Amino acid sequence: MSTPSGLTVATYNVYLGADLALLFGATDIDQLAERAGLVREQLAATDFAQRARAVARIVVREGVDVLGLQEVTRWATAPVLPDGSIGPDEPVVEFLPLLLDALQAEGAPYDVHAVNENFAGGLPVGDHWMSILGANVVLVRRGGAFAVTGECTGTFDAVLDMPTGIDGVTFPIRRSWGAVDGTVDGHPVRFVVTHTEAYAAGPRDAQRDELVATVGDPGCPVVLVGDFNARPEAVGMPAPYVDAWIAAGGAADGGFTCGQGAVLDNRDSRLDERIDYVFVRDLEVRGCHVVGDRPGDRTEPGRLWPSDHAGVVARLEF
Repeated sequence: MSTPSGLTVATYNVYLGADLALLFGATDIDQLAERAGLVREQLAATDFAQRARAVARIVVREGVDVLGLQEVTRWATAPVLPDGSIGPDEPVVEFLPLLLDALQAEGAPYDVHAVNENFAGGLPVGDHWMSILGANVVLVRRGGAFAVTGECTGTFDAVLDMPTGIDGVTFPIRRSWGAVDGTVDGHPVRFVVTHTEAYAAGPRDAQRDELVATVGDPGCPVVLVGDFNARPEAVGMPAPYVDAWIAAGGAADGGFTCGQGAVLDNRDSRLDERIDYVFVRDLEVRGCHVVGDRPGDRTEPGRLWPSDHAGVVARLEF
């Protein structure tokens, strides 16, 4: 008798490192610059180099074959020149190289696929300009069960122009998705990662519907993961997509994945809602659980939570 082909997948929002909502309530340019300074302080406190090592330990421990990431971020600063223009930037922290190095150090190298930048912006902080660029990324374990055959990315048509307390100043927030096609023991499968809108239900629902229509029926099983920024009663994924958490017997009112403090140093977990999911179609779910939510998952030596989110791991069979 043949053994069913298996695949372990995961989603993890690794947290951009600071609470950008601080910026939206600023009422003038000076306050905006002051709050941007607070964001910079939070970024230092949340120390992604430490957190990358914690995330890598979890990913390797779980034997993840394909990993969908959100908020993979590059922070940079640039001088404001005497004529008011912005000079060349220098990175403050780049998440993706740090995470790849941490995975390599754990003995499990991963390859990068379907990188799609999906939010960006910049603000004055003193005499410098601070910028942020975030992305969704798919990582595939080198030599693992999943053999990549193709990839593509896209940006949603639905965009939220986030208002601020300053007349005429908005933050345009774009969201996106990435897809990687591959095979597992000869079985074709499509893996999709997304991060839909956090601040308004209308654009979020439109992005979900756009993604479902774009994926369509590719003629093979589909794994669709991500931070959907919606609780189970509101996420609204249609059939034939199956919520792996529920399929594996998870409690309808459990599996919390979001809610740690902004600087990640809260002693007890504050996870209090489920907004991160693994959805599957035409695959059997053999298990699904939350990771990164236990004290033993915290960083050393700083004792930070790996992210303000927990990850979700699912074990699947064809």
